[in-house]
Amino acid sequence: MLRQANGQDRIQIAEDGQDSAGRELTGRVLVVDDDPHFLRVLARILSGENFLVTSAAGACDALELLKSAQFDLVISDLRMPDCDGLSFLESLRGSGNTIPVIILTAYGEVDTYLAAMNAGATEYLNKPIQSDELLKTVRSCLRSGKNRRRGILP
Repeated sequence: MLRQANGQDRIQIAEDGQDSAGRELTGRVLVVDDDPHFLRVLARILSGENFLVTSAAGACDALELLKSAQFDLVISDLRMPDCDGLSFLESLRGSGNTIPVIILTAYGEVDTYLAAMNAGATEYLNKPIQSDELLKTVRSCLRSGKNRRRGILP
């Protein structure tokens, strides 16, 4: 189940949270990365687990999508040409949005890890990533996001 920001490959979702094949959705995930191949790989992994995936080729597109659609989780690359993942995360948090955010990077450094976590990232993962590790982290972030909205966690 993939939706792209440019309107291609859209899937209609019923009000009851099921896709057109009647499968229960696991969650709505916005994936932000300037690499179209990596976007497709992530979408394939996540949609295989019944996540509704919307992709954005950059932070500017993602911020616009977040204004008009509801998501349960954001997965964002760190280095992108239009706006880096940290600036994107700071803009998101600055607007009061508390959605869980996983930062992915091929340039894992302690300084960027600390900056991302201080800016409000829920998780920080290094590329390449195994699909089972990604799915485990996604599910954990979704649980913590639901608990935070219910007031169970700070």
